[in-house]
Amino acid sequence: MTSPREISRGGVAADRNSKDSIGIRGFVVSEVRSIWQFRELLRGLVVRNLKLKYQRSLLGFLWTLANPILTVVVLTMVFSVIVRLEIPNYWAFLVSGYFVWHFASQGINTGTYVFFEHADLIRTVAFPSEILVFSSVLSRFVEFLVAIAVVGIVLAAQLHHTVPASFVLLPWLFLLILLTVLGLTFPVAAASAFYYDIKHALPVALMTLFYLSPVFYPSRIVPEPFRVVYFLNPLAGLLTLCQTVLYDGAWPSIGLLTVATAYSVLVFVLGFVVFNKYEALYPEIV
Repeated sequence: MTSPREISRGGVAADRNSKDSIGIRGFVVSEVRSIWQFRELLRGLVVRNLKLKYQRSLLGFLWTLANPILTVVVLTMVFSVIVRLEIPNYWAFLVSGYFVWHFASQGINTGTYVFFEHADLIRTVAFPSEILVFSSVLSRFVEFLVAIAVVGIVLAAQLHHTVPASFVLLPWLFLLILLTVLGLTFPVAAASAFYYDIKHALPVALMTLFYLSPVFYPSRIVPEPFRVVYFLNPLAGLLTLCQTVLYDGAWPSIGLLTVATAYSVLVFVLGFVVFNKYEALYPEIV
């Protein structure tokens, strides 16, 4: 006799298969409906992730600020005292990009364990597997929003002595950052489901990406012949935009903003397509 779980999972699988014949637009609409249908599960997982991370912690949510701030202090001492990058108010420049990087690295890293952390749920309940990736990244995104709000207030008060008009672009930039991190996390999660090596290789990849991203140095110092290749890094343009808006308090280049927007959407779509290709296998291998 077929169990309710098998019937439910069969219905999800059938719905996935039907998307092959409805085109890209239909696929997107179907995915949005699917996420909306399981919105309560998504919300519950985000809340659960946050509670589990900070349980039995004296400082709790303050660790969201404490860890990156300590790193910023160390980097500020190194690059303003020892190496001496000629950047006025270097601390302000650093915080305008480092918290973005911190969210990106934390979010992508969740992809290495998201399936195994929710193995029991995957085996017993039928739901779109991407919900797990959304919930893990959104949990880190909530932390990022809290931290970047503090950064914005400090920069407005201590650096600009007002709220720059360019700050109105921040919600759009944060959305692009979220899409990009999701797009990078999807293939990491998919690969991690099949190969345990990913969790060992990812820290090296993220450290390499850190040095190839304008986190502690501005992208303008990258030699012109290498800039096209350099900006293939999906985080490079977004970090540059955040530094322009937060640190400079200026309006960014429309060209860069347009390219970054298109690139973020492309990264998200490609990452999701890769993840979705193997979705039927995830419940069987975790």
